[in-house]
Amino acid sequence: MFTEFFGGKPHKTRALERHTPPPYSGEGESEKLPVYTACPCPGAGDEPITLARYLFVYGFFFPVFWIVGVAIIFSPLRPTTEWETGKSEEERRRLLAEMRVAELKWAKRCLCALVSLLVIIIVVVVGFVLSRG
Repeated sequence: MFTEFFGGKPHKTRALERHTPPPYSGEGESEKLPVYTACPCPGAGDEPITLARYLFVYGFFFPVFWIVGVAIIFSPLRPTTEWETGKSEEERRRLLAEMRVAELKWAKRCLCALVSLLVIIIVVVVGFVLSRG
């Protein structure tokens, strides 16, 4: 019992008898395998990728991008005249509304990240000043 617990060789069973591979499946069982998609995460393709999202992500490397991302909250979303020319006016309005919702979500995240960074800076500076004084 102690030799099995500490990794010793068991005397009664051979290693090959314990670690035999499972039998191979037949030819007809390959149809039963599940079908996998390119992106298994739910809702990944629903949200459009916006400028505010890139500003949020790259703001971790250069926090000034978060300031620009916050400015998106106050600026209206205006498409160009060539944007989605093959779609109807109603479909263009729906896409524009979806993009604005996604853009505002990421712009608000930029605001939260910027406020968090400023709070951390203020706490570090106040802690440093109080510890010296």
